[in-house]
Amino acid sequence: MLLITMPNNLQGVNSETYFVLARWKLRTYLKFPWRPLISIDGSTVYELDNKLKIVRHAESWNVSALEAIGQIFTPSFDRPGE
Repeated sequence: MLLITMPNNLQGVNSETYFVLARWKLRTYLKFPWRPLISIDGSTVYELDNKLKIVRHAESWNVSALEAIGQIFTPSFDRPGE
């Protein structure tokens, strides 16, 4: 994880805004008979207040929501053991 400090000069306010950037990978086989592989890379940015409490988060994925849903209906050819 990475803590990022960025100046916040909105409407004349001279304070700092803190962010935490987390990059992640989701890889799992769903327990359906066709064993679909869900594979998504993404990142989450957490905005922190001056007490370092999370006040906002935003996620981004390397696939669209439609592509992610499509993965559910795609049979896996590399079937993991139970």
